[in-house]
Amino acid sequence: MKGNSQVVIVDSRPEWMKKEDRVMACLTRCPVARHCSVRLGADCKHLGGTEIPRINRAVRKGKGKRK
Repeated sequence: MKGNSQVVIVDSRPEWMKKEDRVMACLTRCPVARHCSVRLGADCKHLGGTEIPRINRAVRKGKGKRK
């Protein structure tokens, strides 16, 4: 093939469907999903993306203050 072909993928789904896909990617594939506060989906470093997630360390079991 000689020419330069460019393919553009357009996601025309509603925004709530896109957000749901991001959340499901986190819940099913990420080991720290329970402690994450941003749910980045495929953009997350843990899933191969470039964004660094915000992990809530105070909630982690055994790391809190004892009474």
